Amino acid sequence: MRHYSFVYFSAALCFFLGSFPGSAQDSKDAASASQSAPWYNPKKYNPAKLFKRDPKSANDQLASNGDLEAKLTHQLQVQEILPQDKNLQDACSVFKYLDDCIASLRVSHSLQIDFSCLKWDVTGVKPKPVADTCAGPSGGKAMGLARSIDLLKPDSDAKTEAKEALRRARQDIKDASE
Repeated sequence: MRHYSFVYFSAALCFFLGSFPGSAQDSKDAASASQSAPWYNPKKYNPAKLFKRDPKSANDQLASNGDLEAKLTHQLQVQEILPQDKNLQDACSVFKYLDDCIASLRVSHSLQIDFSCLKWDVTGVKPKPVADTCAGPSGGKAMGLARSIDLLKPDSDAKTEAKEALRRARQDIKDASE
């Protein structure tokens, strides 16, 4: 038993002492160490980047790529999802993500929900022309698309509708980008 505790103590001591950097370096090693990259670069190995969405707002995405905005507007107007007198950039002005905006437009069209009500619930920002029948988000906080569909159209399958609308919105963006 004493033999095992001595082995564990020795291994722990070696690990502990091995974790300290050496202090007796000559000047060449010190100069090369200061110029080399650190062993861990959070920008390169950040796992959160795998789940991060585009930081640009929907309006910024459309403004930075005018061709995308024109193609998407035309595409949605042909499908009669966006009215002919509306512009996609105006409709998506307060949305955080472009795919959320297009999905909201699609849901509004397919379920016959007032887009300004849906926009208010999803973004948390009350639009100027909003109907009195709109149920705004509680506490002024934005809610997910499925939750807002459930609030505005309780008899529909909100989760499925939201999932399908987001899938089709991403496909619309992909088609317009090509």
